[in-house]
Amino acid sequence: MTINYTCYHVPSSCENDIASVPFQKLTFENHGKKIELSVPQITPVLIESVMDKLKQQQMDYLSTLRTNDLIDVFDQAIERWLDPEYEFRKLAEELLPVITGYDREMIRLFLSRYLRQFRKIKLQRMIDEDFPNPLVLDEFRPKKSGGMYRAYGPGVITHIFSGNVPALPLWSLAAGILLKSATLGKVSSSEPLFPVLFAKTIADIDPKLGDSLAILWWKGGNQSLEEVSFKSTDAVIAYGGKETIDTVRKKVPAQTSFHAHGHKVSFGLLTKECLQTTKAWQAAKLAASDASWFDQQGCLSPHVFFVERGGAYSPRDFAQMLANEMNNFQETHPRAKLTDEEHQAITKLRTTIEFESFENSNLTLLKSENGTDWTVVYREWIENKQFPFSPLNRFVTVVPIDNVYEVKDYLRQIKGFVQTVGVGCTPQSYFSIVHLLGEYGVNRICALGSMPQPEPGWHHDGRFHLADLVRFCDVEFTLEEQMDLFDVFRD
Repeated sequence: MTINYTCYHVPSSCENDIASVPFQKLTFENHGKKIELSVPQITPVLIESVMDKLKQQQMDYLSTLRTNDLIDVFDQAIERWLDPEYEFRKLAEELLPVITGYDREMIRLFLSRYLRQFRKIKLQRMIDEDFPNPLVLDEFRPKKSGGMYRAYGPGVITHIFSGNVPALPLWSLAAGILLKSATLGKVSSSEPLFPVLFAKTIADIDPKLGDSLAILWWKGGNQSLEEVSFKSTDAVIAYGGKETIDTVRKKVPAQTSFHAHGHKVSFGLLTKECLQTTKAWQAAKLAASDASWFDQQGCLSPHVFFVERGGAYSPRDFAQMLANEMNNFQETHPRAKLTDEEHQAITKLRTTIEFESFENSNLTLLKSENGTDWTVVYREWIENKQFPFSPLNRFVTVVPIDNVYEVKDYLRQIKGFVQTVGVGCTPQSYFSIVHLLGEYGVNRICALGSMPQPEPGWHHDGRFHLADLVRFCDVEFTLEEQMDLFDVFRD
């Protein structure tokens, strides 16, 4: 049986334009099911028409709203999505596993945990993190140094969404809506559904706000479409690998602000105290979760765990515990089906390590019995302290260290490209570890077991989530002081 769904969202005034173009089908097959998503074949003329409508709606309606009004709408949308019986939530739980290949239960759990990060109080924290006085998004506010200032979001933002993790575009969508920016979202071929469903929820709650959103698919790299959309937008936010980011960057006009989020790497760090008695098994379970969620496809997923020697259990023992826990995770949340290229990458690296381990007792390969479901490599020595990158899809390396400062040797190669470090440590070592990691360019430090789920207000890629997108208008105190001179009621 094939499931069909028409997958796009545009302002209501553009529906007739959409009806005039042919549709094509994006086909996905996983878990014994097949889905066909019907998407309109976008043309430059259609994109130009959509952008004109978005600009007009932003000026006529979106710009007139208060930030708290937008937070309330977003919060209502989130509450609907947290209801397991909500029609779009049920549809997402049915279709996303087939589209992505990920385990159905993992997607269900992730959606519930992830969506809670966008409730009202979380969105308020997100704004408070970037703006000392959140009211600057609504009106001119006094500056401590004198004068006044206000922040203005872009009129229209074009988002190039990634599709490696379902629902991830919600961060970018939230940023645009909170800044009163109209949205043109280009969905990924890997996961084109969730942004469309969420936009439809917004439109159902507030149709006029829904008319400031357009979520469409087109094949990445389409010169004519991207030229029109980038020319008509005020800002471009792009997610993807180096090749994607470089390609988009070249097409964005000089006068349009460009905000890139390219691929980063992450790792885990455990002190010896984490390997005491039952704590070691708890740490292994948390580490396995970090390494297994969405098959390491996100930048927040660890490639390696650095484990300090001197605990009741050795780093080698920890590697075996980690392997056991990754096998347990596989039992409850099976990994997605791999492409031939992904399977070959793991098989090739496994074979290389196996041959090397015959002559090296300090290297051990632990792997799933049937297939490439998970892999743990224990490696005591790495030439020139090279960071052991993973081919992903639940493939991690455990590297023993004598003390946490030894991690510096591995970070030199990747300084500036580390997204997240999941840490297991004691209160006594907490400050020394965070200072060490911060100085070496790490963007986010979190507890072991929480790597895939950043908190609201985190500085993605070490930058402001919202403040980087706005322009500020300053009114200097000189005008405030001088205006009394021209006061018509002055004596």
